[in-house]
Amino acid sequence: MIKAGLPKWLIDILVCWYEKLVVRVRWNGCYSFEFCVHSGVRQGSSLSPSVFNVFINHFLTSLRSLRYGCHISSYFVGAVLYADDLILLSASVSGLQGSPNVCYHISLDLGLNFNDKKSFCIAFGPRFNECKCPLKLGDKLIEWKSCLKYLGVVFITGAKLTVDTSSITRKFYAACNSVYSKASCMPELAFT
Repeated sequence: MIKAGLPKWLIDILVCWYEKLVVRVRWNGCYSFEFCVHSGVRQGSSLSPSVFNVFINHFLTSLRSLRYGCHISSYFVGAVLYADDLILLSASVSGLQGSPNVCYHISLDLGLNFNDKKSFCIAFGPRFNECKCPLKLGDKLIEWKSCLKYLGVVFITGAKLTVDTSSITRKFYAACNSVYSKASCMPELAFT
Protein backbone atom coordinates (compact mmCIF):
# COMPACT_ATOMS: atom_id res chain seq x y z
CA MET A 1 0.00 0.00 0.00
CA ILE A 2 2.93 2.29 0.69
CA LYS A 3 4.33 1.54 -2.79
CA ALA A 4 0.90 2.37 -4.24
CA GLY A 5 1.19 5.84 -2.70
CA LEU A 6 -1.47 5.59 -0.01
CA PRO A 7 -0.90 7.95 2.93
CA LYS A 8 0.47 6.33 6.08
CA TRP A 9 -2.44 7.54 8.22
CA LEU A 10 -4.89 5.71 5.94
CA ILE A 11 -2.80 2.54 6.01
CA ASP A 12 -2.69 2.73 9.83
CA ILE A 13 -6.49 3.00 9.96
CA LEU A 14 -6.91 0.01 7.64
CA VAL A 15 -4.39 -2.10 9.57
CA CYS A 16 -6.10 -1.28 12.87
CA TRP A 17 -9.53 -2.03 11.39
CA TYR A 18 -8.46 -5.36 9.87
CA GLU A 19 -6.55 -6.46 12.99
CA LYS A 20 -9.78 -6.16 14.99
CA LEU A 21 -12.05 -7.72 12.36
CA VAL A 22 -14.50 -10.17 13.92
CA VAL A 23 -17.34 -11.78 11.96
CA ARG A 24 -20.28 -14.13 12.33
CA VAL A 25 -21.96 -16.29 9.71
CA ARG A 26 -25.71 -16.01 9.20
CA TRP A 27 -27.47 -19.06 7.78
CA ASN A 28 -31.22 -19.63 7.77
CA GLY A 29 -31.70 -16.78 10.24
CA CYS A 30 -29.24 -18.29 12.75
CA TYR A 31 -25.86 -16.79 13.64
CA SER A 32 -22.59 -18.59 14.34
CA PHE A 33 -20.20 -17.71 17.14
CA GLU A 34 -17.90 -14.78 16.44
CA PHE A 35 -14.46 -15.53 15.04
CA CYS A 36 -11.46 -13.46 13.97
CA VAL A 37 -10.54 -13.03 10.32
CA HIS A 38 -6.80 -13.32 9.73
CA SER A 39 -6.68 -12.93 5.94
CA GLY A 40 -8.62 -11.61 2.99
CA VAL A 41 -10.81 -8.55 2.65
CA ARG A 42 -14.11 -7.91 4.34
CA GLN A 43 -16.94 -9.32 2.22
CA GLY A 44 -19.66 -6.86 1.35
CA SER A 45 -17.58 -3.82 2.23
CA SER A 46 -17.50 -1.09 -0.42
CA LEU A 47 -13.83 -0.56 0.46
CA SER A 48 -12.80 -4.19 -0.18
CA PRO A 49 -12.53 -4.03 -4.00
CA SER A 50 -10.19 -1.02 -3.72
CA VAL A 51 -8.00 -2.71 -1.10
CA PHE A 52 -7.90 -5.90 -3.22
CA ASN A 53 -7.02 -3.88 -6.35
CA VAL A 54 -4.00 -2.34 -4.59
CA PHE A 55 -2.65 -5.84 -3.90
CA ILE A 56 -3.50 -7.43 -7.26
CA ASN A 57 -2.10 -4.46 -9.17
CA HIS A 58 1.34 -5.33 -7.79
CA PHE A 59 1.16 -8.70 -9.60
CA LEU A 60 0.04 -7.18 -12.90
CA THR A 61 2.56 -4.32 -12.95
CA SER A 62 5.40 -6.72 -12.08
CA LEU A 63 4.45 -9.15 -14.86
CA ARG A 64 4.17 -6.30 -17.35
CA SER A 65 7.45 -4.65 -16.35
CA LEU A 66 9.38 -7.95 -16.47
CA ARG A 67 7.85 -8.64 -19.93
CA TYR A 68 6.48 -12.06 -18.94
CA GLY A 69 3.47 -13.41 -20.80
CA CYS A 70 1.82 -12.40 -24.04
CA HIS A 71 2.02 -9.01 -25.72
CA ILE A 72 0.14 -7.67 -28.70
CA SER A 73 2.25 -4.86 -30.14
CA SER A 74 3.26 -3.04 -26.97
CA TYR A 75 0.16 -4.01 -24.97
CA PHE A 76 0.54 -6.51 -22.16
CA VAL A 77 -2.08 -9.29 -22.36
CA GLY A 78 -0.25 -11.88 -20.27
CA ALA A 79 -2.84 -11.94 -17.48
CA VAL A 80 -6.62 -12.12 -17.50
CA LEU A 81 -8.20 -11.32 -14.17
CA TYR A 82 -11.73 -11.43 -12.82
CA ALA A 83 -11.92 -10.81 -9.06
CA ASP A 84 -9.42 -13.31 -7.61
CA ASP A 85 -9.45 -15.67 -10.61
CA LEU A 86 -6.27 -15.18 -12.62
CA ILE A 87 -5.25 -16.64 -15.97
CA LEU A 88 -1.61 -16.30 -17.03
CA LEU A 89 -0.96 -16.42 -20.78
CA SER A 90 2.25 -17.16 -22.65
CA ALA A 91 3.14 -17.98 -26.24
CA SER A 92 5.47 -20.77 -25.09
CA VAL A 93 5.67 -23.27 -22.25
CA SER A 94 9.22 -22.21 -21.42
CA GLY A 95 8.12 -18.57 -21.25
CA LEU A 96 5.14 -19.43 -19.09
CA GLN A 97 7.18 -20.53 -16.05
CA GLY A 98 8.35 -16.95 -15.48
CA SER A 99 4.82 -15.73 -14.69
CA PRO A 100 4.03 -18.15 -11.84
CA ASN A 101 7.53 -17.51 -10.47
CA VAL A 102 6.85 -13.77 -10.29
CA CYS A 103 3.40 -14.31 -8.77
CA TYR A 104 4.73 -16.74 -6.20
CA HIS A 105 7.51 -14.42 -5.01
CA ILE A 106 5.16 -11.44 -4.80
CA SER A 107 2.66 -13.52 -2.84
CA LEU A 108 5.40 -14.41 -0.34
CA ASP A 109 6.30 -10.72 0.05
CA LEU A 110 2.65 -9.79 0.60
CA GLY A 111 1.83 -12.72 2.88
CA LEU A 112 -0.68 -14.16 0.41
CA ASN A 113 -1.13 -17.78 -0.72
CA PHE A 114 -2.04 -19.25 -4.08
CA ASN A 115 -4.15 -22.39 -3.95
CA ASP A 116 -2.01 -24.85 -5.89
CA LYS A 117 -4.95 -27.31 -5.91
CA LYS A 118 -6.87 -24.83 -8.11
CA SER A 119 -3.94 -24.00 -10.40
CA PHE A 120 -3.78 -25.78 -13.77
CA CYS A 121 -2.14 -25.54 -17.18
CA ILE A 122 -3.80 -25.99 -20.56
CA ALA A 123 -2.29 -25.69 -24.05
CA PHE A 124 -3.71 -24.40 -27.33
CA GLY A 125 -2.15 -24.19 -30.78
CA PRO A 126 -0.73 -26.42 -33.49
CA ARG A 127 1.83 -27.99 -31.11
CA PHE A 128 -0.51 -28.28 -28.11
CA ASN A 129 0.27 -31.97 -27.59
CA GLU A 130 4.06 -31.75 -27.75
CA CYS A 131 6.24 -30.76 -24.81
CA LYS A 132 4.27 -30.26 -21.64
CA CYS A 133 7.17 -29.54 -19.34
CA PRO A 134 6.33 -29.61 -15.65
CA LEU A 135 5.60 -26.12 -14.36
CA LYS A 136 5.76 -25.10 -10.72
CA LEU A 137 4.08 -22.66 -8.40
CA GLY A 138 6.70 -22.34 -5.71
CA ASP A 139 7.65 -25.93 -4.91
CA LYS A 140 4.30 -27.40 -6.06
CA LEU A 141 3.80 -28.89 -9.53
CA ILE A 142 1.04 -27.39 -11.67
CA GLU A 143 -1.04 -30.12 -13.32
CA TRP A 144 -1.67 -30.14 -17.10
CA LYS A 145 -5.33 -30.66 -18.01
CA SER A 146 -7.25 -31.39 -21.21
CA CYS A 147 -10.04 -28.98 -20.22
CA LEU A 148 -10.36 -26.11 -17.81
CA LYS A 149 -13.36 -24.32 -16.33
CA TYR A 150 -13.01 -20.56 -15.87
CA LEU A 151 -15.95 -18.45 -14.73
CA GLY A 152 -18.35 -21.21 -15.80
CA VAL A 153 -16.86 -21.53 -19.30
CA VAL A 154 -15.10 -24.79 -20.22
CA PHE A 155 -12.02 -24.42 -22.42
CA ILE A 156 -10.78 -27.56 -24.22
CA THR A 157 -7.16 -28.11 -25.21
CA GLY A 158 -6.46 -28.50 -28.91
CA ALA A 159 -4.99 -27.05 -32.08
CA LYS A 160 -7.56 -24.24 -31.83
CA LEU A 161 -9.18 -22.54 -28.88
CA THR A 162 -12.37 -24.51 -28.25
CA VAL A 163 -15.11 -23.67 -25.78
CA ASP A 164 -17.69 -26.20 -24.56
CA THR A 165 -20.97 -24.37 -23.93
CA SER A 166 -23.13 -27.46 -23.34
CA SER A 167 -23.20 -27.14 -19.53
CA ILE A 168 -24.10 -23.43 -19.75
CA THR A 169 -26.81 -24.23 -22.30
CA ARG A 170 -28.26 -26.96 -20.06
CA LYS A 171 -28.33 -24.61 -17.07
CA PHE A 172 -30.00 -21.91 -19.16
CA TYR A 173 -32.77 -24.28 -20.35
CA ALA A 174 -33.23 -25.65 -16.82
CA ALA A 175 -33.65 -22.12 -15.46
CA CYS A 176 -36.11 -21.23 -18.25
CA ASN A 177 -38.12 -24.41 -17.63
CA SER A 178 -38.19 -23.67 -13.90
CA VAL A 179 -39.50 -20.14 -14.49
CA TYR A 180 -42.02 -21.43 -17.04
CA SER A 181 -43.31 -24.17 -14.72
CA LYS A 182 -43.84 -21.69 -11.89
CA ALA A 183 -45.33 -19.01 -14.13
CA SER A 184 -47.61 -21.27 -16.17
CA CYS A 185 -50.30 -21.28 -13.50
CA MET A 186 -50.20 -17.51 -13.01
CA PRO A 187 -52.69 -15.28 -14.79
CA GLU A 188 -51.28 -12.99 -17.43
CA LEU A 189 -50.09 -9.64 -16.19
CA ALA A 190 -52.11 -6.72 -17.42
CA PHE A 191 -50.14 -3.65 -18.37
CA THR A 192 -51.85 -0.29 -18.31
